[in-house]
Amino acid sequence: MSKTFGCLFITLLTLISLRSEAKPHMVAEVGRLSCLEKTTPSSKFFSDLSITLSNANKTEQSFIADTFETIIRMTNQQQAERLLSGLKIKIQNTLGDRSSGGCLPAHQLVRNEIHLARKCEKIGEIPFREGIFIHELGHFIANKLNLYNKYQNEVLKRCKLTNYMSKSRAGKKHKNRNEEFAEIFAAYLLYGKELKSKCKHSYK
Repeated sequence: MSKTFGCLFITLLTLISLRSEAKPHMVAEVGRLSCLEKTTPSSKFFSDLSITLSNANKTEQSFIADTFETIIRMTNQQQAERLLSGLKIKIQNTLGDRSSGGCLPAHQLVRNEIHLARKCEKIGEIPFREGIFIHELGHFIANKLNLYNKYQNEVLKRCKLTNYMSKSRAGKKHKNRNEEFAEIFAAYLLYGKELKSKCKHSYK
């Protein structure tokens, strides 16, 4: 059994402790990075997938490459290229703050680009950046392959694995199910057992 699929299973003790806790805000906060396959990042690794990576340090290159290696192992090189080609990842120290006063850890305001911040002025270093990146990657793939409508039409029951699937941290309800899809994508890679248990239709 591969490491990727082996990470879909966790111990009964962990399951019991998770059930006693409040629902997480995002998968990024509870996802297990140990579920990602490991690889050695290189310029060739990214260029083979037709991905541009700007201003990333070694740690950032590593978790981004591990994410892509996981997708390659789950599919194959050709399918991974189809999913990921054309993606531009730009990492900056800060992206600014939201008008609501919160931190802006990442965005996709430019087509085919994921912008990822290292810190925010008010809170300092942004936690859970790896999971946030995978969430944003879900948005990129959904936009590229027009998967939002497909998901909404085929998965009629909403998944409520995390709070962010339905509303922002400030409590504002999302107008559509796009954030739910991105959270499902992140959960499939990092929180698979819980996703399969609580949202089987989304998991499929």
